[in-house]
Amino acid sequence: MSGFDTLLAQSTAPRAEQARALGLPTPRVERWKYVPTRTLARTAWVAPTQRDTDTFALSGGQFLNIPTVDGLTEVQSGLTESERLRLDAMATAHGFSLTQDALNGHQLILEVGASASVTLTLEHLANLSLEAGFATLVIRVGSNASLSLIETFEAEAASETNLDSLRMLVSVARDGRVNHLKFQAANAGQLIFHAVDVDLSENAQYILDTIDFGSKMARSDILITLSGRHANTDVRGLALCNGSQYHDTHLAIDHAVGETTSAMMFRNMVDDKGEATFNGRVLIRKDAQKSATEQSVANLLLSERARVNPKPELEIYADDVTASHGCTVGSLNKAELFYLKSRGIAEADARAFLQYAFAEEVVERVAHPQIREQIETRLLGELTHGELIAELKDALDV
Repeated sequence: MSGFDTLLAQSTAPRAEQARALGLPTPRVERWKYVPTRTLARTAWVAPTQRDTDTFALSGGQFLNIPTVDGLTEVQSGLTESERLRLDAMATAHGFSLTQDALNGHQLILEVGASASVTLTLEHLANLSLEAGFATLVIRVGSNASLSLIETFEAEAASETNLDSLRMLVSVARDGRVNHLKFQAANAGQLIFHAVDVDLSENAQYILDTIDFGSKMARSDILITLSGRHANTDVRGLALCNGSQYHDTHLAIDHAVGETTSAMMFRNMVDDKGEATFNGRVLIRKDAQKSATEQSVANLLLSERARVNPKPELEIYADDVTASHGCTVGSLNKAELFYLKSRGIAEADARAFLQYAFAEEVVERVAHPQIREQIETRLLGELTHGELIAELKDALDV
């Protein structure tokens, strides 16, 4: 039994019965080992409703106000065979992905034409209480094209929990570029599920900044395949967990061919009874010679009840590669605290400053200045004595 049984019973989708039979993933499924599925299973989810807006938005499982800009086309002809296979792999990964597939509300296919430059901002509108919305976005980026994709999440509160789930397929042709920013500051009752599958052709690039501040539970599944030589990807993430929040990121990078590069940098900062999970896996296949990868994962625990589950992985079958790997779990650095206190800074302020510096390592790399400022404002608001940090920065000239 799961909270989606009523919706699945009403669905005529081919995988609805399979989803009901399999049910939601349990802790026995390794990738869902730490996910608190109680709310998913015990909530009697209902079909979502759409809300009015003037912006390009996802509401109630439907994409609204699809942009009409130069270089961007809404494709009506359906998925390619490659896209269909990738989407099938996403759909059959586990019980929740089958549920996502069966209850998918809208599948939108967008194409950025060759040599075009397009900016898209997608706002996730909060669903109403007990509503669960599912959608799929397919993006094709042409050769020598550029896409800046920004996702934001409305913080409008609902009286009870609600769910937003988006699957995304991104294909980037030769010399194409994608800069993807996801700033998640949803309401405290929301469950966020976000799955991304990216395929990069020769000399293509995909940069992802994923920032998780809000929601009751947020789960991201990211697969990036470097299919063409000189393809490269850089993924940066920051998760702040307070209260009883749970944030979970599963990132897999596949070096399918040689002379490809990747980097991942993730920072988790967990306080109170919060919990964060990060699984970062890099696969360098046998024929992917002269590939390079960097992993940097740091986790900061701010209370005795805080919990973090890091699992960085390197799986290398080639013998001519460059790889670096680092993962830390700990509390604030005592030497750094002592230094700040020796400069006349109160201990509480010093702790806030170090927390800020820990997170800022990711925030400062966000390319979009307006969103970066919003992230900075939210970060300072999350920190005790955050209003003093700007003054401390100026005083210490850092």
